[in-house]
Amino acid sequence: MTDAIPQVSEHGAVWWGTYPEAGLGTPSGLGEGLWRQTAADAHLALELPTPSFVVAHPDRALLYAISETDDTEVHAIDVSDPEQPRVVSTVLTGGASGCHLLLSGDARTLYVSHYMSGDLAVVQLDEQGMPLADVPAQVFGHEGSGPREDRQEASHAHSAGFGPGGHHVLVADLGTDELRRYAIQQDGLLEDHGIAATLPPGAGPRHFAVRGEWIYVLSELDHRLRALRWDAASGTAAVVFDIASTTAPQRTGDEINDSHVLLATDDVLLLGVRGCDVISVVDLSPEGEPRYRGCFDAGHWPRHFAVVGDRLHVGAERGHEVRTFALADVLALPPEPEVGHIATLPFSTAPLPSPACVVAHPA
Repeated sequence: MTDAIPQVSEHGAVWWGTYPEAGLGTPSGLGEGLWRQTAADAHLALELPTPSFVVAHPDRALLYAISETDDTEVHAIDVSDPEQPRVVSTVLTGGASGCHLLLSGDARTLYVSHYMSGDLAVVQLDEQGMPLADVPAQVFGHEGSGPREDRQEASHAHSAGFGPGGHHVLVADLGTDELRRYAIQQDGLLEDHGIAATLPPGAGPRHFAVRGEWIYVLSELDHRLRALRWDAASGTAAVVFDIASTTAPQRTGDEINDSHVLLATDDVLLLGVRGCDVISVVDLSPEGEPRYRGCFDAGHWPRHFAVVGDRLHVGAERGHEVRTFALADVLALPPEPEVGHIATLPFSTAPLPSPACVVAHPA
């Protein structure tokens, strides 16, 4: 570890959504909220119940944060004065335990994934980035289950993203081992078009990244990265490549839980693996094949991470810290010298209770 790397660029800041300090599943509203991290420090800027996922408006000083509670809410937050952010609008989404937000490219629609109820909600925004109503324009439920009785007893929508070509919203359903498919209409509303892909039973798809015709799906339950090739004519995808998310051994917790996948560059994927407590570096061939290179120590329970400028910011949820790595060091990680090797890279650290999500300061 070193303090030679600044926490963030001296020209900007990042925002962190946090769980209650005692962790996910404990009562909310006990001091968690949005933290602002600058080159000088990290501090609680706004108390909110369990803001586990945050996205930024591309043009306005607005953040959108989801409260992962039984009655999920999405908050629009004015950060024009970053030292005194304030909630300016709240939408009750109609689902339980909302855990992910997806903002459309034109910043006129939010797509809200709910883990416990399995719903996908659609929240329309006006030209100023404010919700058009205090309830969603649409809510899509889903039925189904998987073989893991403890985790797949019902649908669990864990995240949403745009499919190749940008004509569909795809939902990674951990409970049903499916990528659900919704066609995007001109106004941002959706039409349910069924299932784009079915993964092996017990996979538990959590997050995915898209590059060209390829969808890279990270599965939480079976610790695999799968590369699916998209067929635009049918709106479906099929598994072509399948590799382990890491060779590293489990080090903490009761089981391994893969967490997040990020396309760091056009030919490098980063995978978070909790329990092993590493981020894996995976190279992508021109033909789309993923090739595991190695992994590095990312702190206790790396839940979410993002590249901001020339740095990689990692939230170590159970370690109650955020780590910042030079992206160049991550991309230069050498191949593992032996199976299971965990590399150590220089990083700076800041204490922060139960970090769940990071997003760059909006423009």
